[in-house]
Amino acid sequence: MAQRICPIFLSILVGITVFTSKISYAEDYKRTVITDPSISRRCELLTEKRQEKIANKQRILAMIERNKHLQKITPENKVTVKKKLEVNLGHLQHELILTQTQIQYQEENIVRKGCPGIAL
Repeated sequence: MAQRICPIFLSILVGITVFTSKISYAEDYKRTVITDPSISRRCELLTEKRQEKIANKQRILAMIERNKHLQKITPENKVTVKKKLEVNLGHLQHELILTQTQIQYQEENIVRKGCPGIAL
């Protein structure tokens, strides 16, 4: 009986050893993959530009909200102030459209340049 268990035990032990060695090869491969530093620097620059554009978009949205609030609380007899706020709102909306276009361009540029591991 012990002679029957021994080959089964050995085959299980060999199977486990082979399985763990395959896992370690995959981990070694991940650690040894060489990434081109110029690609990673370029990708970092592209993502930084994108983050700047997104921050700019957030600022513009905050200014639009503030402008709308100011339009609501401005007295009716302040005609020139109301007109200036309306013109300013138009400029802010135009800037928002431009910023959104620039963000879209940056995202396309990141994908086009082939930056690995970046989730947009």
